[in-house]
Amino acid sequence: MATASPALVRVADKAAMAQAAADRLIAQIAVNPGRIAICLTGGSSPKQLYELLATDACRARIPWARVHWFIGDERFVAPGDPLHNMTVARHAFLDACAPPANIHPIPTDTAAPEAAARAYERELMAFYGADKLDPARPLFDLVLLGIGPDGHVASLFPGFPAVDVSDRWVVGVDKANVTPFVPRVSLTLPALGSCRTMLFEVAGPDKRAILTRVLAGENLPAHRARSNHHTILLIDAAAWPETSLDRSPPELPQALIIMGVAGSGKSTIGETLAQRLGWRFEDGDSFHPPANVAKMSAGHPLTDEDRWPWLQAIADEIARCRANGERIIIACSALKKVYRDILAGNRDDVRIVYLEGSQNLIADRMRHRKGHFMPTGLLDSQFATLEPPGGDEHPITVSVDAPVEAIVDGILQRLRIGQGRA
Repeated sequence: MATASPALVRVADKAAMAQAAADRLIAQIAVNPGRIAICLTGGSSPKQLYELLATDACRARIPWARVHWFIGDERFVAPGDPLHNMTVARHAFLDACAPPANIHPIPTDTAAPEAAARAYERELMAFYGADKLDPARPLFDLVLLGIGPDGHVASLFPGFPAVDVSDRWVVGVDKANVTPFVPRVSLTLPALGSCRTMLFEVAGPDKRAILTRVLAGENLPAHRARSNHHTILLIDAAAWPETSLDRSPPELPQALIIMGVAGSGKSTIGETLAQRLGWRFEDGDSFHPPANVAKMSAGHPLTDEDRWPWLQAIADEIARCRANGERIIIACSALKKVYRDILAGNRDDVRIVYLEGSQNLIADRMRHRKGHFMPTGLLDSQFATLEPPGGDEHPITVSVDAPVEAIVDGILQRLRIGQGRA
């Protein structure tokens, strides 16, 4: 299966990164009503995330009895050692939150790393229910990773044989390329890639140089580590490369997301724009599960837990269209930046069109609209939730206080279509 380019999401600092990672982890859990598998990572990057997951606010949003926790690599030291990755995660949140049977450490009490690798591989296969990975049935719901100073991921180091292993799920690594110089056990790239979402955390000025190399396509493990479905890089301001990513978006995108509060005219504008461009149009409301529609029809605002499966369904459709070279326009409220990160991230070929209007104007429109399930009383909550897109999202912002054709003309002009440049 071909892998799509990763979504690049810029955050302010490490605290914002931890919150963004927690939101995405919880969102991925919410999509799966069954048994869930999360693959954690070691190193310093996830420490704040793990501490955040232990807070009351996050604990209440995770169905702990259904979530199983694995680890992407382990240092071959005894459990309880400060260098032991799963011990760090256990102390930070797992022991306080997760059932013991749902915690799956790599056994480091074996004679050698290779014996531990074989044992963990058997455990993963037993959990998965097969000894072959099926691209259509990921092993993990989410894999969390960092990027090492040499471009390694998990304990797969540049130039080491373990990077190229494709017929194993777990391998022993006799020596490390960076400190601490202890043997390791690591999942392989195929096992790490067998996930619905691969989520990187990249923070600090010391990661800027290696991230630039990774994003430039250098043959490093961090460049080769990709999910078969969705890969997201959370990058803080200190690690964000100064030149390689601060670029203008292309003139003709693969997908347009028409966003705004209820009543801003997303569907009307989207349909008209699709007719003018000859693209396919989808109303994001059609991706809502019936429970969400019933909740909104009863006058109750949706929670983030309600929205995650909806947003993921739209993101999946956008990814499918991008992979097939199909252009699409989707109307979706996408009120928060975290929602838009799921839908668009920093993909150059997915653009946000923001329909901007005052609350009084849109309320008046809603009072005259029939056949829609969003009561006007929920408009207050929509505006309270709204986070208008910032410049880093390269939005096309247009006022809704104009005729439909004029609004569409304005969008086309911003896309520079019809001016000999498309």
